[in-house]
Amino acid sequence: MVRIGRRISAKSVTAKPTRAATARKSSGKAAKELTKRQLLRLGKTGRRVGAQNLSAQARRFTAYSRRRRTVLTISIGSTLALLGLVLATIFTPLLAVEKITVTGLNRLKEATIQKALQPLQGVPLTLISENSISDALSKFSLIESFSIVAVPPHEVIVKVVERTPIAIVRQNGVDYLYDPAGIRLGKAGDAKLPRIELNNDPKSSAEFRAAIDVILALPADLLGRVASINAKSKDDVTLELRGAAGQKIIWGDGSNSVLKSKVLAALIKNHKKSDSVTFDVSSPNAPVVRY
Repeated sequence: MVRIGRRISAKSVTAKPTRAATARKSSGKAAKELTKRQLLRLGKTGRRVGAQNLSAQARRFTAYSRRRRTVLTISIGSTLALLGLVLATIFTPLLAVEKITVTGLNRLKEATIQKALQPLQGVPLTLISENSISDALSKFSLIESFSIVAVPPHEVIVKVVERTPIAIVRQNGVDYLYDPAGIRLGKAGDAKLPRIELNNDPKSSAEFRAAIDVILALPADLLGRVASINAKSKDDVTLELRGAAGQKIIWGDGSNSVLKSKVLAALIKNHKKSDSVTFDVSSPNAPVVRY
């Protein structure tokens, strides 16, 4: 059995595309083109936005850096200026002492004090201290204390407080003035102060301190009438008033000083200066007047 015909090769057969296939192909191509444009647009936009954000951050960082440099520059400049001013006042004559004024002098001579303070002339005010003044005035026993006031640009005021004599003590046959601390202030001369009967150095004497405590406790208007004080011990202090009557006061110890002073003032007020009496206030709650 013979078949007549020819073999058709698969390569020789070309199928026509359908409309649907053509449409799908066109749609896919368009979609790919759209996607590329969108990606390209998004890429450009992203780069632009990123660049804008980066630029803003850079500006902020740059501004912060500038402010920090400015503040740092101002701080360093101020510190250097202050340091320069301090150095100028210390090592230059800008605030050098040219005038020293001394106040509060009574027994001391101003010329003597000025001579002692002469080494401070030309020293900058910033270097003048209490120690330097103290060293210059240490040899003057009459000075109890002092204070200093700087008056820029070239003046220093030294305010002196002299020791106040409160009693007379005889040493080696000579009457000397002493202050409450037992410091000798000079010869008594004709000073009318209470005389403390003492045989030892006032500066280290318990009897002297006991007598001083009584003097400080006495009424102010009576102190000028006290001729002498005899402190045999701190518990046995007696006083003698000025005048021909020779009035005496038995004080006793240092207790109840305020009450003793008030009682004594009342007793003296009720008696004449010519009355030869002894006021015993050693027990102020039970005072005794002996004729």
